[in-house]
Amino acid sequence: MAENVSFETKRPLILPRRSRITQLIVDLYHRQFHHHHNEIVVNEMRQRYFIPGMRAVVRETTKSCQWCRIRRAVPRPPEMGELPKERLATFSRPFTNTGIDFFGPFEVAVGRRREKRWGVLFTCLTIRAVHIEISSSLSTDSFLLLLKQFMARRGTPHCIWTDNGTNFRGASRVLEEEIQRLSCGDVERRYPKIKWNFIPPVSPHMGGSWERMVRSVKSILMDILKTTSLREECLRATLADVEHILNSRPLTYLPLDAPQMEALTPNHFLLGSSSGIRVGDETKGSGPTLNKIFRISNQIADQFWKRWIRECLPCLTRRAKWFERSPDPVELNDIVLIVDDNIKRNIWRKGIVVDVHRSKDGEVRSAVVRTTDGLLTRPVVKLAKLDVKE
Repeated sequence: MAENVSFETKRPLILPRRSRITQLIVDLYHRQFHHHHNEIVVNEMRQRYFIPGMRAVVRETTKSCQWCRIRRAVPRPPEMGELPKERLATFSRPFTNTGIDFFGPFEVAVGRRREKRWGVLFTCLTIRAVHIEISSSLSTDSFLLLLKQFMARRGTPHCIWTDNGTNFRGASRVLEEEIQRLSCGDVERRYPKIKWNFIPPVSPHMGGSWERMVRSVKSILMDILKTTSLREECLRATLADVEHILNSRPLTYLPLDAPQMEALTPNHFLLGSSSGIRVGDETKGSGPTLNKIFRISNQIADQFWKRWIRECLPCLTRRAKWFERSPDPVELNDIVLIVDDNIKRNIWRKGIVVDVHRSKDGEVRSAVVRTTDGLLTRPVVKLAKLDVKE
């Protein structure tokens, strides 16, 4: 057995730990094994060299390797921000603050051919009620018609939140141009001034209010729709049923021994009860006057809002993750790696931060990055800051 041991193994070269030669040799082995498995590097080196604290030297080389730094870079999310005021707009009409999103497509049978239809979900950001429409295309014109239908049935929203879809951008621009072109009262009545807010691109976590509702719609549709193609009126009726189911869901957990007989639901604000069926008190004589009915209805609405403040609001203000502030936030001139879940990590684009967007609490929530393809706006949770050596 001793004859099979090489000369280098029996008489290894002794190298000082802090020598430049030692660093270059360790780096050579580190690159030879493609920046992986420190133990393989240690095992191969110790057959020819003796270095005091060899494992520590290999770890230091790995930490200082620029390629390994890029490979280990991950986004550092900032502390979860406060809820926008639209989520806490109490004692306001349902759908005063609305989030909108498309989902689908669905195939419908029109005569002997098949066509695509998309669902459009409108959700109240405060009471989480939903309203669903069907669109024949993803164009701006189709969405404007659906928005007009929504406002005719649910009222005109004061604030709208959406992603950066071209149809949403186009609709916002068309409404602004129409109001600027004609400045008469009739036009403002038909095209009211709406505050339109867009979340940063590729940041679905900032649109969780409508993304979660879209997921619920899809989950229910998977159980209801048994065929891949159906008539449009069947799809419309099915989505109406889904809308009623979602608006009947409890907003909070209600124990069985609670004094309330039923949990608070979005239908309480829309229809007066969870099922939409109102049970009136039987009164003798001529019945209550209109003035009394009006006061009673206002009292009922106030009771629902008081329950919402008492039961729902504490659940909304609770942070579920991202509890601490980022120790090393993204800043100007930082080199970052743009995270893209749709492509492999080794082809993620790099860029330089040229602008940062801060929220009211001072945390950097998104940034503008200059890449070889131009300027991109991305949330901080999609930017991995690179530790580049000088």
